[in-house]
Amino acid sequence: MGKQMRIIVIPDAQVKKDVPLGHLTALGNYIMDKKPDVIVNIGDFFDMPSLGQHNSKGHIVYEGARMLSDLEAGWEGMEALLSPLNRHNDIQIRSKHRPYRPRKVFCYGNHEARRDRLIAQEPFLQGALPGYDLCRRYGWEEHDFLSPVRINGVNFCHYAQGGAMGRAISRAHLIATKKHESWIVGHQQTFDYYISPHVKTDGSRVQCIIAGAFYQHEEDYMQYQGNQHWRGALMCTEVQNGSYDIVTLSIDYLLRNWL
Repeated sequence: MGKQMRIIVIPDAQVKKDVPLGHLTALGNYIMDKKPDVIVNIGDFFDMPSLGQHNSKGHIVYEGARMLSDLEAGWEGMEALLSPLNRHNDIQIRSKHRPYRPRKVFCYGNHEARRDRLIAQEPFLQGALPGYDLCRRYGWEEHDFLSPVRINGVNFCHYAQGGAMGRAISRAHLIATKKHESWIVGHQQTFDYYISPHVKTDGSRVQCIIAGAFYQHEEDYMQYQGNQHWRGALMCTEVQNGSYDIVTLSIDYLLRNWL
């Protein structure tokens, strides 16, 4: 049985051009105060709207300047998130003290995977798209879309698949029922938490969370009522053998206390 861990989970940030980024810096400040062992980005950090259009010649996906703008917006968001950590480590290194280097795990979401689908459709674009390495430059482990990463008994992925068609399981209790393991996923703009009432023989429980919104802006396609959902990040403490405690970090809380 491994040691207990503290893990920050960053739900879908959907960073694109001209959206507010203060909540990312606020979370970066929170991370520096709490110093978790692991930071997990659950995917769809890069919104990549230009690749959401029809992939036919002459459409927006072939306009490299707009694709680059999408990537630069995501990198700007990454700088906002990691700037507190980078400033701290610069000071630590200059003063010959140990820097803070948490494990950083990036689970690709369907928005990041848009590039791979485009290349599969149009192989001539291989090597032509700018910034193919999205976030390894920032020290993240990059994991393929829908490839779960298991940390101390908890599976992290953009979403959990169920059924013959592999669609996203839409409720936390259904993930627990179908998978019989602890999962934390994003993808859906909601917060849904389930903890099994049954204790395993080793004392652990199956716990599942869907948390898929960590952004301040409104999504036009969702209209007013669709935008009224919980938005925030998660701090998971006492993570061990699939069990964990959680602290929910709403965007309002982060902006009031950590910016």
